[in-house]
Amino acid sequence: MIGGGVVGLIVIGLLVFLGIRAFAGDDETPTSNPTTTEQPTGEPTGQPTTSTSGGPGQNGELGNATGQAKTATEKLQGLGFGCSDLFNTGQGAHRGCFKQDGRKGAEAIFQFQSDGSIIAVRLQAEDDDNFNNAQVAFDQVLQALGNDTFGADQVKKVQDAVKTGQRSDEVGTTWGEFQLSNQGQSVRLTGHKSGEDSLDLPDQSFDTTQAQLVTTLKAKGYVCTTSCKKDIGKYGYQRVFFYASSGKGIKDIEISASGEAEDAKKALPAALGDAFGALKGGNVAAVKAYVDAHNDGKPYSAYVGGWKVEISGNTSASYTSQQVSIQYESFYA
Repeated sequence: MIGGGVVGLIVIGLLVFLGIRAFAGDDETPTSNPTTTEQPTGEPTGQPTTSTSGGPGQNGELGNATGQAKTATEKLQGLGFGCSDLFNTGQGAHRGCFKQDGRKGAEAIFQFQSDGSIIAVRLQAEDDDNFNNAQVAFDQVLQALGNDTFGADQVKKVQDAVKTGQRSDEVGTTWGEFQLSNQGQSVRLTGHKSGEDSLDLPDQSFDTTQAQLVTTLKAKGYVCTTSCKKDIGKYGYQRVFFYASSGKGIKDIEISASGEAEDAKKALPAALGDAFGALKGGNVAAVKAYVDAHNDGKPYSAYVGGWKVEISGNTSASYTSQQVSIQYESFYA
């Protein structure tokens, strides 16, 4: 038995500790991060934001999900997709599940409320070599997310629309209105639930401006026009391409190396070092850590530190091309 006075002292001590933590902010890095859809992320107030101290959305990982979102995530993971959260708060989450394999790939991007109800989607599959394969991959993604979210009968409406082969079509369902697009070698479906608005995305940019990046790269021997490029080997090059509004921080950047296999293999780390060395702010350390941890030549896509990061490449007997793309996420549904 513990006396009332002792209990009171414990409670007062706990309140003081929490007050100090609240005053100090969340600057500490957790010793571990959630890695499954079962782990909670807390319920901060206000608009969705990305964390600067680890956790979901910081290192290509997942936060909490229940209901429709949890079911869709597990089905997509069962198909070989890797899933991660751009943000995950008490008000809702923005999740992407990606699967890349050279010249073909698929993705399911969806937003959901705190109870797991999916309120907005963007589904896409592409295959540069065979459009029929893109349609098959799209149908897999559609069923994995749609059967439990829209209902199998509403999924069939979308499937029937795809079969018509129209370049663009509006598809009405009891869940909501969709825009279907068959462009080139890809199939895309976007839409949001009736009566619900998609969640606003947190703004994201690096502190470094275009002018600052150009100055730094020129000092390292790059020739800069619409991008910054440095020749390597017999016919190869390493390149840094970027986009930013005038005087504003960079919002998109692609670092690449192309040429003979050995030349490109050496050039990409050098180009990455030059680019990351020039970038400031925008969770650049988390992005760099993710890229460094996924340098095995395989394709990857994930949300990391508020960015969509894609690692891709093509290799043949005589030519190799490798790219790392870091983009501000845009989402229209």
